[in-house]
Amino acid sequence: ELEILKNQLNPHFLFNSLNSIYSLTVKKSNDAPEAVITLSELLRYMLYQTNNEFVLLKQELEYIENYIKLQRLRIVNSENVRINIRGHVSGQKIRPLLFISYIENAFKYGTNFNGYTEVKINIDINESNLEFKCVNIIGGSKTDKKDSGIGMQNTNDRLTLLYKDKHSINIIEEENKFIVH
Repeated sequence: ELEILKNQLNPHFLFNSLNSIYSLTVKKSNDAPEAVITLSELLRYMLYQTNNEFVLLKQELEYIENYIKLQRLRIVNSENVRINIRGHVSGQKIRPLLFISYIENAFKYGTNFNGYTEVKINIDINESNLEFKCVNIIGGSKTDKKDSGIGMQNTNDRLTLLYKDKHSINIIEEENKFIVH
């Protein structure tokens, strides 16, 4: 079951990333080549590192930062896109690709009709806990119910299977914000 869920995440991620690069090429952006290189780094991580049961937390955080870098290239105004990582990262290990679906959705739905994007990610690390919080505005994108929510549901299912009784998750909408904590 875990393998099936993980295999569904990879195409989901790839389609979202290709859409980001497509938007750069439509605009004839000079950032398109850098976006392709960044996608290459992301795919390299997904293909060669995430087959392990655990990955170094440091590598997972670099992957997240590269994904955010790719998204910043796509959006018009990225000043309200923030990631804040606090705590000491040493040799901690984590299951791979646990947070990327939440981050992908934040970028997919966190832009309004005027092109304003707001995504704030906080990751707090201590020796035995990791706290992840992702907040985005609820933009103007319409959700396609048929093809939507797969990544987030898969991640929720993976958390339940991998960290049974060792995690908590709250997903709420309030004051035009979508919050995963």
